[in-house]
Amino acid sequence: MNRKKNYLTKLSLLIFSVGMIISCGNTKDKQIKLNLTQLPVAGLDGNLAEGVSATYAALINGKLIVAGGANFPDKLGFEGGSKAFYDEIMLFDNHQNMWKQIGNLPQKSAYGVSVPISDGTLWIGGNTADESLANSYKVTIAENDSVKLESFVSLPATLDNFAGCSLNDLVFLGGGNENGKPSNSLYFINAKADTAWTKLPDFPGIPRVQPVLSAVEKRGKIFVYLLGGFFGGNAAEKPAMATDVLCYDVSAQTWEKVGEKIDPTTKNPFSLGGATAMPVDNRYILCLGGVNHTIFLDAITTQYNIGYDTTISAEEKEQLNLKFSRNYMTQPIEYYKFNAECRVFDTETSSWTVIDKIPDIARAGATLVFNGKEFYAVQGELKPGVRSPVTIKGEIH
Repeated sequence: MNRKKNYLTKLSLLIFSVGMIISCGNTKDKQIKLNLTQLPVAGLDGNLAEGVSATYAALINGKLIVAGGANFPDKLGFEGGSKAFYDEIMLFDNHQNMWKQIGNLPQKSAYGVSVPISDGTLWIGGNTADESLANSYKVTIAENDSVKLESFVSLPATLDNFAGCSLNDLVFLGGGNENGKPSNSLYFINAKADTAWTKLPDFPGIPRVQPVLSAVEKRGKIFVYLLGGFFGGNAAEKPAMATDVLCYDVSAQTWEKVGEKIDPTTKNPFSLGGATAMPVDNRYILCLGGVNHTIFLDAITTQYNIGYDTTISAEEKEQLNLKFSRNYMTQPIEYYKFNAECRVFDTETSSWTVIDKIPDIARAGATLVFNGKEFYAVQGELKPGVRSPVTIKGEIH
């Protein structure tokens, strides 16, 4: 039996209270409340005090740790600054109500994924200032708050800005940049049984950078949902935002389009590029944050048009890009309209519900970790180039 078939057999705080009603088919309507709390930033010193995006994170035995991430500590890129990457592993001390450093990553890195498994968390892929990564680590925390990183199975290719999810010890990775190019790939591993990653059928449509993945089990079958993401374009195709919701049936090994990301009120498409997601009650997918569909698409299309304009010189392109960046990167936070909506996708009805609009959720590049109905949305961007040091704790009731 080949490996693709074999894997199937191995199978101070301000609190916001938000209520929503979700239709549950033939059952009674169900009210879910989402309580959000801001964690203190004490203990985040130096450049970390400015906040980072695209961190690795883990929630193990009620302990939250955050590692790596990236920011612009001095100047933005168009101003001559460089993106900085970090290797600090920070733990939020629940007793002292502050952050403390408990270790370091092997490399200063960000833009990987963090996926829970039964006996820890996997930190997978990402990139440094110089290269994309194929390595991964199993992360555990001891009673004395010491952190342990063990080498896990390396990826078959470098991956960054991709998505990951798990169901028990079954781990799925999708999209992102694979060996430096936007990807349609889906990978799988049984963290308890496998010694290599299995490449599953590619998802249809455009490649997706910075999408989200979430897995649910329904009627004894596992389904992996792919939402959001964007494609920056190439010589043959223009930039695009992914608006369809795709579902991978693990047992049938097939992809199917099961929905569209259309706001139920405005009837306009919305983006989940750079967003976060988690399953709720093995049916719903809670989606938080992400960039604005129209504003982000306009920005990447403008840069694409400059880059692929054959009528102008390389010097003119550089000047046009600089002019664009000076204007685009310096607007107030409100201009970018990052998603403040807390959205829920019902996998049974393929419908969307907007819980509420909460400014603290309007971030891109945050990292979401969860255990049951407790979650943490770690830092992220408030606007291009500007991060927040604030982590949001959430409880779903």
